[in-house]
Amino acid sequence: MGSAHHHTASHGHHHGGHGHDHGAGGHGRAFALAIALNLGFVVAEVSAGLWSGSVALLADAGHNL
Repeated sequence: MGSAHHHTASHGHHHGGHGHDHGAGGHGRAFALAIALNLGFVVAEVSAGLWSGSVALLADAGHNL
């Protein structure tokens, strides 16, 4: 009479056609921005340290570099 229904589809975790590797696109851009901002702070600290004669600013610039 009735035929048996066999459901063979996977109920596991899926990603809709993509895997876990999302590449470094957004993260690489954020990292480059962080490096650029840090270098900007180093330049500003060196400039301010030389102008004011502050060894502390020069030391912090060296640490950030």
